[in-house]
Amino acid sequence: MKKIVLALVIIIGFGLSASAQNNTQELLKQSAIYYFNKSGQIVVLKDSADYIRVISPPDSTDLNLFVVRDFYLNGKPKLVGKSLIPNYYLKRQGMFIEYYPNGRRRRIENYENNVQTGDVTSYYPNGKFYCSYNFDKDSKQYLMTAASDSTGAMLAESGNGIWIEYDDNFKFVKSKGSILNGLKEGEWQGTPNDSVTYVCTYSKGNSISGTSHTKSGKEYHFAKDIILPEYKGGMAKFYKYLGQNIHYPRVAKENNVQGKVFLTFFIEKDGRLTDINILRGIGSGCDEEALRVLKESPNWLPGYEYGMPVRVKYNVPISFSLQNN
Repeated sequence: MKKIVLALVIIIGFGLSASAQNNTQELLKQSAIYYFNKSGQIVVLKDSADYIRVISPPDSTDLNLFVVRDFYLNGKPKLVGKSLIPNYYLKRQGMFIEYYPNGRRRRIENYENNVQTGDVTSYYPNGKFYCSYNFDKDSKQYLMTAASDSTGAMLAESGNGIWIEYDDNFKFVKSKGSILNGLKEGEWQGTPNDSVTYVCTYSKGNSISGTSHTKSGKEYHFAKDIILPEYKGGMAKFYKYLGQNIHYPRVAKENNVQGKVFLTFFIEKDGRLTDINILRGIGSGCDEEALRVLKESPNWLPGYEYGMPVRVKYNVPISFSLQNN
């Protein structure tokens, strides 16, 4: 841990006065430090990391919230916010600001007890306003409110106009079309990846019909644009499967170990579950048991994007409770 702290002092203390660096070093001694790869999974070695997370004790502005700071390996900030708990998986509370590697703001979000609330505002890498949207609890849909091009010229205001969605690196247009009252309306066109194009017609945010094409010349027709993968029979049957097949580890029983094991995995185009990993475990054999029962899971119904089956990443919690066991 001392080596990690020293490395972080060098990174985030660069250019500061000696006094400021001493304060930084003292703060880091009280902080929890984690390494993450670009997929958001925790890693042990710095050489395998793409960014660093530092969780510090509450500051004077709110004594109930822990301060979260993520850093790129070049020392520039990646994320700033606060958490209700001092753990690497976070329980977000209040404003979170994300940054591009060049130091400019990328996105501003707000959370209430780890649930996103209010407006989300995004920016182009050059610092210009990109778009804003929010989640409407009544319709259970994201409402698009405003958008501009990279020069700052407005394309949509008050939920009406033209909307352009780019890939994460702003290299190509993933989708483009009109919005009415915050929802997709009329014909939209896009390129979800470098080998597929599509055209889709929407009404009040819902897809009606569409056609997609691959570079190889295949054509797909669809009614629903995005279909999420699902366990056959729904999530209720999935949790019934877990309940019938999980064997509570003896060590966990003897030590009264209870809680949730969080896992991540991919659902392949044929419904198989692959790359199953623990995001957060509770130990005493529960993690291994959660892995086992997922690896033995029947195939799921695969996800579809614009009529084509796609590989989808999925996260799921598995609960271990002695009371219900």
